[in-house]
Amino acid sequence: MMTIQSRIRPNIQALTAYAPPWTGLDRTQYVRLDLNENTRALPPEIGPVLERLWAGGSASRYPEYRTFMPRLAHHLGVDEENLIITNGSDQGIEILLRAFLNPGDGMVVAQPEFPIFSHVAQVIGARVQGVPFDAEMNFPTQRFLDAIDHNTRLIVLINPNNPTGSVVPLETIREVLTRHPDLPVLLDEAYYEFTGVSCLRWMDEFKNLILVRTFSKAFAMAGLRLGYVVAQPEVIRELYKVRGPFDVNVVAVAVADAQLDLPHAWDYVNEVMTRGKPFTENALRELGIKFYPAAANFMLVQPEDRDALVGYMKQNGILVRPMVAPALVKTFRLTIAPLEEMRRFVAVLREYVGSGQ
Repeated sequence: MMTIQSRIRPNIQALTAYAPPWTGLDRTQYVRLDLNENTRALPPEIGPVLERLWAGGSASRYPEYRTFMPRLAHHLGVDEENLIITNGSDQGIEILLRAFLNPGDGMVVAQPEFPIFSHVAQVIGARVQGVPFDAEMNFPTQRFLDAIDHNTRLIVLINPNNPTGSVVPLETIREVLTRHPDLPVLLDEAYYEFTGVSCLRWMDEFKNLILVRTFSKAFAMAGLRLGYVVAQPEVIRELYKVRGPFDVNVVAVAVADAQLDLPHAWDYVNEVMTRGKPFTENALRELGIKFYPAAANFMLVQPEDRDALVGYMKQNGILVRPMVAPALVKTFRLTIAPLEEMRRFVAVLREYVGSGQ
């Protein structure tokens, strides 16, 4: 007799569920340099926005997006028909893969990559055509181009890549788009605010370009889950058939709407990139600890004993993210925060090095 579990598709049974490394841990008691989050609270101007939301009874109604969508489109400089909002950029990635990939189709992506891409592809039953970064985590341009073949149905570029922090050269992105006008090119720009580099301006030139972004990072909304996809109107219309009609909650929309007019996200980015990051890089160089240059608000660090240093940091109230991908097992990913937090990180790092551990 077959069990209920045995009726689940074999490719699903073969997967491993994501197990957050912080399970059972009160992360509010630590300096959070592990998940590339904004380490600051939402700006105080958001308080009255939420009060009006509750007073108006919005939480008891299904969400409407009619006022937010044109504002976001204006903020981005695109037409509303080029835009769909999603429950975090994770959902944007998921609905794109579900829309474009059939079982057995190929998806080309440089690896190690943001895990949601391979996970969703495997759920679908698609084939991940992974192209490894080189030993210094540089983007493998020629090998990536060579990997795109007659089985490829979706090309994924993550710029900058998470977790490596690697940059995809703009000339490479342009070459991929030009060589393969008949293939969708999904460009993940989750960290755009930190790099200032975007291909959004190419949207009219390349009809196969699809951008994914998020409010989780610079805008301190990781817990509220809001992302968006920018693409040609004919692609967006198809994505609305995949995304549910009420998948994005009213709180996320209200908070994002208010932040479009506030400077806090950009102030945070400036503090991280012009003060926190140079300070941290200089300290790592001074202490002789290897790190991989990265474009955004995180980097890979490779000490002599990764696990010992990660454990020491945790004992001293700081969380960093040990990597599990085979190519990265000697590294941890370090989120770069404002200078105050990075001073704390460097102080503990100096204690660790000085103790001779």
